[in-house]
Amino acid sequence: MDTLRDDHRDVINAWRDTAARLTREVDGVSGLTALPHAQALHATAQTCTPAQTRLSAPPSGWQDWWEKRHALAARQVSAQEIAHEASERLAEVHGATNACMEILEPLAIAQARAVDEGIARGDAMPLLAGMPLAHKDLLHRTGYDVGYGRRDAIASTSTATVLRRFDQAGALHLARLHMTELAFDPSGANESVGSCRNPWALDRITGGSSSGSAAVVAAGAVDGALGSDTGGSIRIPAALCGVTGIKPTYGLVSRAGAMSLSASHDHLGPLARSARDCALMLQAIAGHDLADAGSLAAPGARDYLESLDATIAGLRIGVPRGYFTRDLDPQVQSVLDQSVASFQTLGAEIHEVPDFPYDAINELAILMIRAEATTLYDELIRPGSGSLGKFTASRLGEGVSIPATLHLQAASLRGPMLLKFVRTVMAEVDVLMAPVFPTMTPRIDAFDAIDARSSALRGALTRLTRPLNYLGLPALSLPGGMGKPDDSEVELPVGFQLIGRPYSESLLLRAGHAFQKATSWHLHRPPPLR
Repeated sequence: MDTLRDDHRDVINAWRDTAARLTREVDGVSGLTALPHAQALHATAQTCTPAQTRLSAPPSGWQDWWEKRHALAARQVSAQEIAHEASERLAEVHGATNACMEILEPLAIAQARAVDEGIARGDAMPLLAGMPLAHKDLLHRTGYDVGYGRRDAIASTSTATVLRRFDQAGALHLARLHMTELAFDPSGANESVGSCRNPWALDRITGGSSSGSAAVVAAGAVDGALGSDTGGSIRIPAALCGVTGIKPTYGLVSRAGAMSLSASHDHLGPLARSARDCALMLQAIAGHDLADAGSLAAPGARDYLESLDATIAGLRIGVPRGYFTRDLDPQVQSVLDQSVASFQTLGAEIHEVPDFPYDAINELAILMIRAEATTLYDELIRPGSGSLGKFTASRLGEGVSIPATLHLQAASLRGPMLLKFVRTVMAEVDVLMAPVFPTMTPRIDAFDAIDARSSALRGALTRLTRPLNYLGLPALSLPGGMGKPDDSEVELPVGFQLIGRPYSESLLLRAGHAFQKATSWHLHRPPPLR
């Protein structure tokens, strides 16, 4: 420890103080095994709620896959035509946004041919038959490259569980998508392969690290994409690009065959045009998997489609203050206020909820993620390796000096803190509603240098999302409105997140779907790409 720089020593001492304080708050006793996180997830699980009175049908012009799939079933269009059109659109979108690492048209055409043959035989259509999808560049598929957001890709020798489950559901896989290097940057900036550009304004970030996943859905190239979320990497790009994305409960979706950044915080989940498309995708991929040591069997049967159209009248929505309202741009606050009013019109009840030590659990999440990432990729920051961008290398370097005892202490607090959160903050409400990012979308060049400004922006990008990864809670990001940055004449999407108890995905998706039937923000399209 004598070789530590003074600033690193100060940070580690502050983390120790935080862990000690939270241990006292949950009545922890040194030397005794804390409540395991997995046990706390089950102990605080959302109970299944049956479908209630159904709401009216969606308005005409609804352009998500849920509606489009009926044309395929009626043989008004073929899956092969869908695959060709998506491939052409992906090439166009990539040229403008740098969203793709590789377009997989031959694979998609082969999958589409199988779908068309099944329809011609009169076979029952699988859940996602013909749905054009793409995936973040961290999922392995046998015989195909994977790069983890780096220039040097490797050939995969196995297939990720989520991709196998999509295959079984009849989906089409169109592309391997841009991500930030090793999924370690929430901006979408990537020194190795170039940054991903937001389809709404090409000088703006997409957010990350699932940058390409949000960009191709926002631009209408595919109907859904897979992303990962370790500190907000599904919700941040979904919010900044105006699409819908869900981070499921920790362990609900298998990560087997996916690159890991932090096994304790990694989640995989879908991004799509709508909440109900996310529900379709989640239905296909959720479920216990022995190949993932962190996979957890959800208590009870879970059907994410059954109650989508049920009313949300009487739903209790908690609106947190303090931490989640600090330094909010007035335009973001306005979008939140308007969205709250929309939920009230739908019959939801709005309640203020107690604050929580979010700053403290955010700190513990940071130390755990950095320690685990450095353990995994230590060889990439050794002298002479020279294979990483400066930001990624510096971020990994910060994990070298974190003591194992501190990491274990932070991990042991997850279960008790989750239990306390559900028993206090969520005691009188069903879901929480909060912003995803506190300001308007930054420019890409704001991240060109590693300095105080870019560091502050990166911290702001994850401050409102990372605490939920530490707790392992599900969260759904929804487009809620538009706003105009001070340095731009272009309006850009603003999103918010709904946060639930463990395994409350069905409730979150129902609420999101009700909101999207009452509003049209998720149907907005970016201007034509140039």
